[in-house]
Amino acid sequence: MGKRRQLLKQEEIKANILNAARKVVAEEGFQGLSIRKITKLIDYSPGIVYHYFQNKEAIIEALVTEGYERILASISSVSRNEGQPEAEIKEGFTKYIRAALAAPEEYKAFLLNENPSVLTKTSLLAQGIMERSRTLRALGEAIRRGIEMGRFAPCDPELMAQVIWTSVFGLIIKIIIEGNIPQEQIDRLIEQEFKLLFYGLMVRNRH
Repeated sequence: MGKRRQLLKQEEIKANILNAARKVVAEEGFQGLSIRKITKLIDYSPGIVYHYFQNKEAIIEALVTEGYERILASISSVSRNEGQPEAEIKEGFTKYIRAALAAPEEYKAFLLNENPSVLTKTSLLAQGIMERSRTLRALGEAIRRGIEMGRFAPCDPELMAQVIWTSVFGLIIKIIIEGNIPQEQIDRLIEQEFKLLFYGLMVRNRH
């Protein structure tokens, strides 16, 4: 029982460190994060922080893994749509957009960060990325399914997945940066985004 209490205490301390780091990042971005600022918020000694995290970069990596995975988890709840893969893609990205907009500063800090440890989690433009990215692979497979069904025009599924994801990312960042966009307008922008994307993706009858 004593060991269990000790483990719970360790998890509590680790969570407190990450919560403090998250507050700093939300206000100042990753560039403003420091061990000193963390210890000031939670009144821990630097030695305690270093006991749980080797350095600031390890804290950043933990935040990215937790925060970005939480946003990406919104996509995992989308059911496979056998007849209309485009509806599956739209539903997944709509949930992703809403999850990102619910944590705007966190999302912006993660996705606009150039730190190498962050980029290992957020990069998506490299050739062959579908082999390493679960979410991009799911999107690429939905696109491939649409091509095989004759609903989507022939294309490189990975390249198309990268273009779609990048386009959605741009919309999210623009909404966050401008701020105070009414929900009705956000809904209209999302709808138009997918009309445009699917216009280029779907097979159209030529008469």
